[in-house]
Amino acid sequence: MSQFHPDAPWVVSRAMERNKVVTGLAQVVIVAEADTKGGTWEGANGALKQGRPLYVRQAASSQSLAGNETLIERGGHPLPWPTENIADILSPLLQESAALQHQQSELPARSEQLSLFATSNE
Repeated sequence: MSQFHPDAPWVVSRAMERNKVVTGLAQVVIVAEADTKGGTWEGANGALKQGRPLYVRQAASSQSLAGNETLIERGGHPLPWPTENIADILSPLLQESAALQHQQSELPARSEQLSLFATSNE
């Protein structure tokens, strides 16, 4: 009987593919902590490539957050941290997300687009 090992190559490749789907579906992406390699790094860079708004925690001391600083240099928006009131920081992000969701809901449905729920009788 084989044991599941989290570092198996197929698991890593599936996670990287999953990141593309997750960031593709996201309206806004927030990174708390990223190294300059790994899943968070790849997902955040994927979000930038997809044109998703990327917000990155910016700590007072950037020494431990090299990936965060690099993501900000690549186009991520800094989220100052620590903060006195998290609601002040998240409020504009939530408003942006709601506006994007509203814009998307007003787009006309494309009849040639396949539905995930379509049956062969449709």
